[in-house]
Amino acid sequence: MGNAPHRCVAALSVGWLLALSVTAGAAGCASTEYVNEGPGQPTPRASGSLPPGSVGVCKQPLTKRPPIVSEELWAHAKPCTSRTPPSTIRLGYAKDGSAGADPETEQLVEKVLAALAEGTKPDGGNNQVTGAIRAVRSYAARKDELRARIARDSASDQACDVTYLLNTMSAARSKLSGGDACTAEVFDPETRADACLFDTKRPEGLWLSSGWSCMTFTGALGNEASCHQLCGYDDYCARQVYCAAGDVNLLLCALGVCLPEPSAGIK
Repeated sequence: MGNAPHRCVAALSVGWLLALSVTAGAAGCASTEYVNEGPGQPTPRASGSLPPGSVGVCKQPLTKRPPIVSEELWAHAKPCTSRTPPSTIRLGYAKDGSAGADPETEQLVEKVLAALAEGTKPDGGNNQVTGAIRAVRSYAARKDELRARIARDSASDQACDVTYLLNTMSAARSKLSGGDACTAEVFDPETRADACLFDTKRPEGLWLSSGWSCMTFTGALGNEASCHQLCGYDDYCARQVYCAAGDVNLLLCALGVCLPEPSAGIK
């Protein structure tokens, strides 16, 4: 916004109109006046509110920072309230006790992170991850905030090949992103810019979230890459999406990154 011109209107008589038809002159204002309309409203990004197309985050009150989440983003995230939009990603774990004192949850998170650290290994890695999934399912069945995220087909006879799925996706995602380590960006309300959701120094979180765009529908996060692209156009990998996506969503939430839409599928 700026100074808008205030135009003057000249009242012309019939005589003047006749004169104008003969001469090349024109009637008008001697000068243009400008009215100061002020700076206008700041853009959503400049004001610190969530801009269109970005994904917001908030932190659950009385919880600890998830180990896989960036320290800076955690410090900048505002507390979740009843007015927080449902599309916002909720951060935080160990919620039950005062100031996040919840030994059972903390032990579970340590167990899952240890399993994920071994999960990339083709030999035995999948057993580590599926063992962690079973532990999280058992824990989630007793927690109201996690129970709804337990996959309906979690009792299938054949274990999902999570290691193959995420290893394949990690390699393809790295190529698609030009080697950028960040697997998901969200809006940081303090810096007023997009920031990496995950701590890039923690490979467990990056590996687990490498198939973000097709396994978790959260709008702007990685929506340029389809499941087939992230699977390197490997049909076996794509089939594992249906098998493992719900459990990956549950694992992320158990680790303190609760996505707004626990749904998945191939786009």
